Order: sequence, then structure tokens, then C-alpha cells
Amino acid sequence: MTATEIADSLSKEKIIDDAVEIEAYMNNRDFSKKIQIGEFVVTNNMTYRQLANTLTH
Repeated sequence: MTATEIADSLSKEKIIDDAVEIEAYMNNRDFSKKIQIGEFVVTNNMTYRQLANTLTH
């Protein structure tokens, strides 16, 4: 999945409030280039940094 697809999915599942904001965070810090394949456990109380680290490790 791309950063855009992930951001949309997280928004639809009410994990985050703003898909554009997390997508920009991931792109601006080069996390989008490091997204890993797999299933991840995320919650709505995670920071953008925590979400990005989870999706890239």
C-alpha cells in the first residue's frame, strides 16, 4: 500500500482524524519510502511518529 492508501484506510477506520496530515508527515520524513508489507496493530491514541515507526519496521 502507498502512504495515501494507508492514510485513507486509517481515516476510514477512525484511527486518525486527518488523512492528509499523516500522509504529509510520512512523505516529509521519508517514512513513505520505508513502508513494510504486512499486518500491523495500530490504535487511535498513537502519535504520527508511533504510527510511522510501526508501519516501517
